[in-house]
Amino acid sequence: MRLKAILSFLIIATLGVKAQDTIPTPKLVVMITVDQLRSDFLHEFGDLYTETGFKRLLKGGRFYSNGYYAFESIDRASSIATLTTGTNPYVNGIVASQWLDRNSLRLVECTEDLAQKGINTKEAVSPSKLKAISLSDEMKRATRGKSIVCSIAPDCDAAVLAGGHAADVAVWKDDESGNWCTSSYYSQSLPAWVAAKNKEYATSKKEWTPTFPTEIYENFGEKAPTPFKYTFDAKSSVIEYKTSACMNDEITNMAIGCLYSTTIGLDDIPDYLAVTYHAGNYKSQPMDDRPIEVQDIYSKLDGNISDLLGELDKRVGLKNVLICLSSTGYVVEGETNDSIYKIPSGLVHIDRVAALLDVYLGAIFGKAKYVEHYHNSQIYLNRKLIEQMQLDKLDIISHAVEFLLSVDGVEDVFTIYRLGGMLSPELQYVKNGYNASCSGDIWLRLMPGWHLAKHAASASNLVRRGAVNFPMVLFGSGIAPEYIEEPTQANVLVPELARKLHIRRPNDNSLRIFR
Repeated sequence: MRLKAILSFLIIATLGVKAQDTIPTPKLVVMITVDQLRSDFLHEFGDLYTETGFKRLLKGGRFYSNGYYAFESIDRASSIATLTTGTNPYVNGIVASQWLDRNSLRLVECTEDLAQKGINTKEAVSPSKLKAISLSDEMKRATRGKSIVCSIAPDCDAAVLAGGHAADVAVWKDDESGNWCTSSYYSQSLPAWVAAKNKEYATSKKEWTPTFPTEIYENFGEKAPTPFKYTFDAKSSVIEYKTSACMNDEITNMAIGCLYSTTIGLDDIPDYLAVTYHAGNYKSQPMDDRPIEVQDIYSKLDGNISDLLGELDKRVGLKNVLICLSSTGYVVEGETNDSIYKIPSGLVHIDRVAALLDVYLGAIFGKAKYVEHYHNSQIYLNRKLIEQMQLDKLDIISHAVEFLLSVDGVEDVFTIYRLGGMLSPELQYVKNGYNASCSGDIWLRLMPGWHLAKHAASASNLVRRGAVNFPMVLFGSGIAPEYIEEPTQANVLVPELARKLHIRRPNDNSLRIFR
């Protein structure tokens, strides 16, 4: 009897695997990345949502409620590069939106490529600095170039990194002109449907007002929420416009335009559409100053997703679409005064710290410029000088660490020497965000509540980014509804999408698939 039971179990299990394998390959993968989307806000503002937007995805898909990135100093570029490749910055090379180039000692953008030309923009960009292979690259390889890959985003870093190396189209909104633009890396001219959208938007004005009466929104301690009204024309205040709900409307319009102006998703060869939205606060101002705006952004974003799902169903059929919703996993905070609440806080002025470190090292090893430069919380040493002076670099760094640990507001100091060999989970977390080609020799971790000031303290120079738990959802193409509360790395998405597409994972992705 026991043998029969075992055989029956094996037969059922085999049939289950065969049934799973017979699920058709999706015709279209839609990667929806929402900049600064937060799990707590997604739930907090639930009363403002329809049943056909966020709720449809959360109820009908595999919902990871506590997504996270396994590295420090997360920003939009580093997170999107991780989402699309399934690797951390240590492998994919995108440690931030910009970093210091050691040869020129200037800040370079993560997608900067002077060998290219901007189309409708001054920005010359490409994915050349992205060192890892993306999911869309693997789709191109698997279909011998027949997959259509299109990426639409407010900014060039998001558009380029989300599209990968082999994208057919990557378009974004130029900060100066307000026009949609691209790079010669993809084409020598704008796609006709994108050019048509530019004509459509050329004379249009956008207005952003609350969707609901002000009493519907949470007041977060205010006596009465203050209503708002913002008006944008086609070419002014573009950077501010990109942080408004109007930008998300335009992104949705562009995505729908792509669906109906191309053959994406219409045949049996799987295609890829990357769409990037914004869910941060308007102009990155503190939540206390703009409580209604951020709620309205979430409310209108719910409508945007509802519209996109509806058009996907009409054009391709949702049963043929595999949707991945995720977040960049950080927030940009405005300037706040935590000291009034007696919360430990303060500013670390990186320029002053670097200057004092130079003086300290000079007193020990002889007067010289040992600190070549600094950027954010990272310090770049003058390697050529140290070599010319025949000094031991490890000795220099050891003394530097000793000094930096004495600086008010510095919790810990990391160097590549410290991150070698077997590491604790915490140190591995730090190493994941490091890359030898563009990271500094020394980087600081600040105490909770402390923030980095690049120069003289001002709101525009404050670095106030923080990681947050965020939602990740896989929806459609045979994925059963499931709620997963356990903390889950964002790296799990790429291998799971690859499995659903019946293609191999990007070869740099080493995360095991458990589900």
